[in-house]
Amino acid sequence: MRFRRAFPVVRSVFGLLAALFAPTLAAAPQLELPPALESSRLITNEELLASAQKLLPRGAFLGPLLDARYAVIKHDWLVKRFIPSYRRAVASLQAELKHAGDESADCDDFGMFLRHMAALSGMLAGGAQPSAAQVIVFQENSFSGVGRTRERHAVGLFLTERGWQVLEPQNADKLVPLESYVNRTGIQYISFH
Repeated sequence: MRFRRAFPVVRSVFGLLAALFAPTLAAAPQLELPPALESSRLITNEELLASAQKLLPRGAFLGPLLDARYAVIKHDWLVKRFIPSYRRAVASLQAELKHAGDESADCDDFGMFLRHMAALSGMLAGGAQPSAAQVIVFQENSFSGVGRTRERHAVGLFLTERGWQVLEPQNADKLVPLESYVNRTGIQYISFH
């Protein structure tokens, strides 16, 4: 009997809490999911490792490859679908971070964000993870709106059927073939996870 009387009170409390927090929840920032990955083919982790090792200057490191297979990304999908979606996500994120400190929005955070958005696209496709990595380089030369810092800097790296491509994660303004990337010789670390 007490339970029957208590239930309307509990329901009223939850209703009141929902009414109080609904405006806050509705105003919460939202990010759109990236488009599902489109791949040109699958490669083994050994093939990806061999390809990535060729990119490393002497003394640079390569992070582990945890999956058995990886998707080689369709270049047209990357350019026409993923990058526009990522640009919108970056703009939303930057708008939310405009009052945060410098450490909350530096290049390695955006590099991880780019890699995770690429991973989400692979999850949404229900297949292998994309051949995408976060790369730490020495920023000797300016690239895609980021000036010459002469410090470590994070960029995104994608393997497409047209070869390796580099993308600046803070703005996604420029996608260039790795062989044209101005800081290629400054690669220090590549991490696929």
